[in-house]
Amino acid sequence: MIKTTVNMSVKNLKKMYNNTDNLSMDAEMQRGSGQWVDRGYEMKRSLLVNSLLNAYPIPPLYFQKTTTSANEILFSVLDGKQRLSTLFDFVDGKYPLHPETPPAKIDDETYELADKYFSDLDIECQEEILRYKFLIYCFECAEEDDEDLISEIFFRLNSGVALSGGQKSISLVDLKTAKFVKSILNDKFFSQICTFSVLQRRRGDDLCALMQGMLLLDHKYGLYELQTISENDVMKYASHIRKNYSDVQKNRLYDIIDYLEKVFPEKDKMLKKINIPIVMLAADTAMGNGYDSVKNLYRVGPMYFRQWFSYFFSECYEEYKMYCSSGSIKKEKTIKRIEIMEESLTDYFELEEADKAEEAKQDTPLSEDDTSPAEGSALTDDSTPLTDADLAESDPPADETESGFAAVGAENGFPADEEENDSTTNETESGFPADEAESDSSADETENGSTADEAGSIVIAENTGYASVAEDTVSYTAPEQTDVSETGTVKKPPEESQDTQ
Repeated sequence: MIKTTVNMSVKNLKKMYNNTDNLSMDAEMQRGSGQWVDRGYEMKRSLLVNSLLNAYPIPPLYFQKTTTSANEILFSVLDGKQRLSTLFDFVDGKYPLHPETPPAKIDDETYELADKYFSDLDIECQEEILRYKFLIYCFECAEEDDEDLISEIFFRLNSGVALSGGQKSISLVDLKTAKFVKSILNDKFFSQICTFSVLQRRRGDDLCALMQGMLLLDHKYGLYELQTISENDVMKYASHIRKNYSDVQKNRLYDIIDYLEKVFPEKDKMLKKINIPIVMLAADTAMGNGYDSVKNLYRVGPMYFRQWFSYFFSECYEEYKMYCSSGSIKKEKTIKRIEIMEESLTDYFELEEADKAEEAKQDTPLSEDDTSPAEGSALTDDSTPLTDADLAESDPPADETESGFAAVGAENGFPADEEENDSTTNETESGFPADEAESDSSADETENGSTADEAGSIVIAENTGYASVAEDTVSYTAPEQTDVSETGTVKKPPEESQDTQ
């Protein structure tokens, strides 16, 4: 580890941050921006400016320094992000100082600061702020193991700060895992689809939910013993996966998030912190072990999962929310929520019966005279099997095939995050997504009872019995949409009730 000390002015630091890529405040271990913008922090921001002008002591900054192959020096803020962002925002005129901000004294001259924006300050005060120099400690990795020291430094610097358990957990994993976790949080599902308030994101509830899901997935696959999903246990789990989170686990989690992005085209109010980890486990079950994310072949197609999701929160939510109240982070209530959701998913799509039928097929060899459609064939409107050449010529929907993620195949994987005990959010709020269209059920039916459009939209992956998300091209209505069992037969799921708030 190489340690250096430098002094930089606010003006130079702001120029580096705004005009170049040489200063980053988005280090993998950093919490989100805007921690000092909430009500009650106005005076704290103002006193920082006041301390700077009065030459009061201000804690130093801590940067991680890296040098590129082109000998360009890059800095990443390990500690001091809120101080810098607060000063940068004030210089940019984004807020005035608090009405009770004390005056500043510079060279025996007193200057009023209360209620003033940066542009309202006397020129002497403006110049004093811009030329103030921070003492900065820089750490540069000389060896691979130095990355762990960076994580340890960050944790110790913030151990006395009011960070949440979720925020602290990111500093307990290794740097590579921290980068991976941040990439998942920046993806569409967590950043746009899930329902987190601005305050929840600032205190790291999205990170906590993701880590809870990862913990539960590892428990599901026998890699971690579940105690609770409290913030303290999330921190213990983070320490457990330090340099111990495999590529198989990462791939499975990555594909689960990709699957959920296909399931939910827009924000859904039931994707809140307490539900997200459980939904991730359900998605893992729906995908199956033999899914192919490149070809978009899953045990339960994304559109059908969405249909079941609406059904669950309209018909099964009363039982489920009994275990979302006080103490919801405990093992017993967490397991109960998982069981209720998994049982609903399994019954809705008759997955156990489909599994038994699949096993029976594999145990019974087909005779040469068997003329029934092969399990891996696609069914046309007249139930005529398509050849491989026919499948190759067909053009799958562009929006369902451009996933860009490598398939994991039958490898076991481990995803997601778990629930919460946040008292600031209404965990027992009933309701479900209202964006499921209700339409007329009088479509023409084929001889087997399913609509012609539905029969033409079903694809069964060769030798797997998995449904393709090509079904998503069909006009979809929640009450009338059909689904496919693993035996290749079209069946009609339970009717959904009218959406209720």
